[in-house]
Amino acid sequence: MSKLKQTKIRETLKATKEKRKHQVARVYQLKLQNLSKKDEEKLNRLFLEAKWLYNYIVADTENRLNGNAWKLKEVEIKTPEGFEKREIRTLSSQMRQGIVERIKHSLKALRRAKEKGRKVGKLLFKSDVRSIPLKQYGITYKISGDRNRVKIQGIKRKFRVLGLHQLPKECEIANGLLVKKPSGYYLNITCYLPRKEVLKEIREKQVNQPVGIDLGIKHQLTLSTGEKISWYVPETQRLKKLQRELSRRVKGSKNYLKTKQKLQKEWEYIQNRRKEIQNKVISYLKRFSLIAVQDDCIKSWHEGLFGKQVQNTGIGGITARLKRLATLIPVFFVDRYEPTTQVCSFCGHRQKVRLSERTFKCQNCGRKIDRDVNSARNILKIAMKRLADPMKSALPVDCGEVTPVEWSIAPR
Repeated sequence: MSKLKQTKIRETLKATKEKRKHQVARVYQLKLQNLSKKDEEKLNRLFLEAKWLYNYIVADTENRLNGNAWKLKEVEIKTPEGFEKREIRTLSSQMRQGIVERIKHSLKALRRAKEKGRKVGKLLFKSDVRSIPLKQYGITYKISGDRNRVKIQGIKRKFRVLGLHQLPKECEIANGLLVKKPSGYYLNITCYLPRKEVLKEIREKQVNQPVGIDLGIKHQLTLSTGEKISWYVPETQRLKKLQRELSRRVKGSKNYLKTKQKLQKEWEYIQNRRKEIQNKVISYLKRFSLIAVQDDCIKSWHEGLFGKQVQNTGIGGITARLKRLATLIPVFFVDRYEPTTQVCSFCGHRQKVRLSERTFKCQNCGRKIDRDVNSARNILKIAMKRLADPMKSALPVDCGEVTPVEWSIAPR
């Protein structure tokens, strides 16, 4: 590559980085429609070749993960009869680059975890690749909005898609992701929208009122306003029936694979229902000017006595979504070790409270209040105190307890 070309690439990367500071990323999902048997065979071949390439590189990363890894057109795979060479026909060069970059990112993440002192293994082989990165819009994939068609690199035929009406006119289309699900094939498109317009839409619906949130098991969210939000999406009877049916099938047979596919579809249906509830909850919380929530360890709840309740509600997804929302709305995460349930929200008196006591009775002022509402109010108070201190408010939203040295560095 010439020096002029390298300088041009650097300049364009700098320009896009500056532009992205004033934009917000949104992901839109499109479903590929009216697929024939030939179309499904081509898409299956695409994901199969992605699996072959991934496993071939992972088998020997020291020798195979180099600058020319994406140029591989033939790989060696393991079969019951021995090792065989397979040709990569459908997978384009940019898709191969995306898979190689994915392996590099995974290795970097393992190295960081090892540096922190965690037990780290090695990259494992994949029995099925569910997503293929599409790096560049206009080359790896193209959209024709007039005819609702999508062209994917490596496949001649254009696919009809459902959901193009979601894309705003002012959006800038970036990279994509071709996803394989039990219900079909999807195209996830990353779009960048102007930050000012997104913030304007949020502020139009906002109320000038902060809110504290207490996470729980019986009621998943308890707000400082006194509202309680609870939901429960259990495993369906059809799912249990399919699980029993799968256990009776001969592993690897056609009936086993058919039942397994039905089971995956049922799991997808349950997960979609949980995601829909999470979307509604987050859209409701967006209307508040400030959100304060305690950074509870949901994983320990799941591993403890409340595994089924946590699993069937997906409450851990709420905290993850709030952390993403913090880029647009002020969201404060209070340290998990703060005694929010033991302190009176009226007078500040601290006392021991058992888990069975659902009403907080203050021994100092004599007031009675619901235990979860009291906790939510205390969470909001702690967040407001932190917001009033300019040193502490300059810190990240989920930093927790910090030292005075970190306070002095943060405003810089």
